[in-house]
Amino acid sequence: MPRYAIISDIHGNLPAFQAVLKRMAELDVSEVICLGDIVGYGPHPDACIDLVVKYCSISVQGNHDEAVVDPVCAERFNGAAKEAVYWTRDVLGPLHLNALLSLKPTAMIGNTVMCIHACPFPGPTDYVHDKQVAAWAFRGVDRPICLLGHTHTPMVFEAPTPNPDDILTAPELIAYLPQDGVEVKLEPDRRYICNPGAVGQPRDCDPRAAFAVLDTEAMTFTVHRQEYDIAGVQAATQEAGLPTVLADRLAIGA
Repeated sequence: MPRYAIISDIHGNLPAFQAVLKRMAELDVSEVICLGDIVGYGPHPDACIDLVVKYCSISVQGNHDEAVVDPVCAERFNGAAKEAVYWTRDVLGPLHLNALLSLKPTAMIGNTVMCIHACPFPGPTDYVHDKQVAAWAFRGVDRPICLLGHTHTPMVFEAPTPNPDDILTAPELIAYLPQDGVEVKLEPDRRYICNPGAVGQPRDCDPRAAFAVLDTEAMTFTVHRQEYDIAGVQAATQEAGLPTVLADRLAIGA
C-alpha cells in the first residue's frame, strides 16, 4: 500500500515548498496529497499552484484558495490576510484562478482516509487545535483517518472508538504533538485526525517547513521538518508589497 506525503498550507511560499519536495524525494513516497491553502500570505502563488498541479495526486480547497476566487468568502477575512487575498487575486491569471476554483472541499482515499482542509463537522470553530474541538470534529469523520490542515501546527488526535456515531468528549481523546521524524502509530481499532502542519507558514514556534508521511501499510504518521531560505522569502514578500507582518512571522514560526 502507498506511502503518502501529506502537505498543507503552502501559502505561496515557493522556497519552502521546493525544499519540502526535495526532501520528499528522499523518503520513498508514492503519492503527494495537498490539504489546501496553496496560496495566501506568500509572494509566489502562481509557482506554488504549478507545483501542486504537477506533483499532487489529490488536492483539496483551503479557505484562502476559496477566498481568492470567491469575493464573498474574502470579505470574511481581516487585516493582512484579506490584503494578501486581494493581492493574490490580482497577480494570478485565468488558468491559475481556474485551478483554485476547480478544487473540491473534500477527497477520499478508498474506505480508509478522508482529506479536508479544516474541521469536518460544522461548529463554533474550524480550527481543530485542541481536544475539545477535536471531539466535535470526530462527528464528521467516518473513516479511520482524517487528514486536515488549517491550524499550521502538527497534531494527531486519537479517538477510542471506530464508530463515528459515538459522541466523544475531550477527556476520551488522546492528543499527540508529533516530533520531527518520530512515528505516531495508528491503531486499527481507533480513529485519527492527523495534521501535518504548514509548509509555508508554521505557527508552532518552529520556523522550519512541516510536512508528514502517512504509511498505510505500517499504519504510521510521521511529521518531518525542513529548513529553507526564510530570508529570501521575506525579501520577496516585502518586494511584492505584501504586509510586513507576513514576512516577519516566518522567522519565528508564529
